[in-house]
Amino acid sequence: MIPGGNGERSPGFRDEAARVEVALDDRGRAAYEGDRPASLYVERVGPSDVRTVYFLHGGPGYNASSFREIAGGDLEAYDVVYADQRGAGRSTGEGTSDHRLLAADVFAVLDALGVEDATLLAHGYGAVVGATAARLDPSRIKRLVLVNPWISMPLLARDLHAEALGEEPDADMDAEASDPRALVDEAFARVNPKVLFDEMQFPNASSRLFLEHVDAVALHGDTPDEIDDSVWLQDAVEDLVAAAAAGVSVVLLSGRHDRTSYPAQAETVLRSAPNAVFGLLDAGHYPWIDDDGFADTLREALGPPGTTER
Repeated sequence: MIPGGNGERSPGFRDEAARVEVALDDRGRAAYEGDRPASLYVERVGPSDVRTVYFLHGGPGYNASSFREIAGGDLEAYDVVYADQRGAGRSTGEGTSDHRLLAADVFAVLDALGVEDATLLAHGYGAVVGATAARLDPSRIKRLVLVNPWISMPLLARDLHAEALGEEPDADMDAEASDPRALVDEAFARVNPKVLFDEMQFPNASSRLFLEHVDAVALHGDTPDEIDDSVWLQDAVEDLVAAAAAGVSVVLLSGRHDRTSYPAQAETVLRSAPNAVFGLLDAGHYPWIDDDGFADTLREALGPPGTTER
């Protein structure tokens, strides 16, 4: 039983784990030569006759285990898919920070599970993947729920740089033109990366310690110490614009204490998807830890489990 579950499960309730063997389909081959196989660890939890929610964890290189451990019990009315990214957590294969490849993996998992369409619940870097997937096939993505999204990694690089230098972010700075990798290198040379992220993401030390404890006891693989610095070039703003224009519903939930995402990333999302529903939370980067009312807010953002978007 997941901590926080309601203790009452219907006869059709599933709690299954499996591996999905993926290779690139036509979506991936538009950008890559040949196949890049991986074995993705997937958990599927919930009733079999309700809306499917696909959780896209942050990172890149993190995993879905801590979110399920902390918040999964509040989502048992939905058919929830938790999948670790290739090369991370309990999945294998060559790790990557390329959101196009990770988005192709989303559809490979949905196909393997026989899921026709889904709501994407994306956190942090998962927003880049989610927006790209929604643009690739908006007919299969009914809703995109973004929680403290990093929709533009160059924009995040700008904010990390400003924080490390003790400055206010320069709203007029073109982070891409300024070379986001150089901005991040300078930021991390001044302040240890973990210290910098902790300062920007958590409203207090207890939230940070709680997440670290959950991560320490979770059964998952190693989290990479380093990632390809090309991650800082990833940007899915145009993908989000196209997905929203194609009719994908967008919901944005931002923690006011998460300076890695609010306000700059939130403002970018709202400009890109002007019809998005927006909620501001009294939380940091992980609102399921900080905000006592987050479960109700998230269920409202996802919509009733027994309905479809269009």
